[in-house]
Amino acid sequence: MDQRKLIILGCLLVLLAAGILRWYTDNSTTTASNKRSPSLLPDSVVYNLKQQHFNTQGQLAYSMQAKHANQFEAKAIAQFNSLSITLFNAGVPDWHANAQIGLTANNGELIELSGNVIIQQNETTHESPTTLSTMSLLLSPKKEYAETQEPVTIQQGTSVTHAVGMNVDTRAGKITLLSNVKSRYETIPQHN
Repeated sequence: MDQRKLIILGCLLVLLAAGILRWYTDNSTTTASNKRSPSLLPDSVVYNLKQQHFNTQGQLAYSMQAKHANQFEAKAIAQFNSLSITLFNAGVPDWHANAQIGLTANNGELIELSGNVIIQQNETTHESPTTLSTMSLLLSPKKEYAETQEPVTIQQGTSVTHAVGMNVDTRAGKITLLSNVKSRYETIPQHN
């Protein structure tokens, strides 16, 4: 064979190898993306969810309600829309939390609330209940603890406090504000 034919044959083999390589990588990418996409789909979907969680003594610890919930088994998370949580103390409702979105991790050990989060002490068990408002809150119902790094507004009676970040011990009712605290306290005059 003359040298010119060898060069043309070599170029054709290189082009053929490049074509086969391109086809193989396109085909394996499509297969890989098809394998990934089912993990983006929830394993279960629940509408009008109502759950109750009990402590080791058998008492109601907290309950959850949501208009819509998606559970992702492989990631061990659940996503809730229009979430409402009630925390109980010795079987009695103590705190109520509401949020547009909720996301759980570690089998409900942590619940990340976001979108117009309001957490309030029960009006029937607290003489002057406290209401906390923020855009996001990390709640651990089992540890009876909540925290946020976001701006928060706290109302109790006629008093209003603004701060950035807080920690809440829901069992003790103790609220620790982290920074930029500004408070307004008003008394209601009593008529004798």
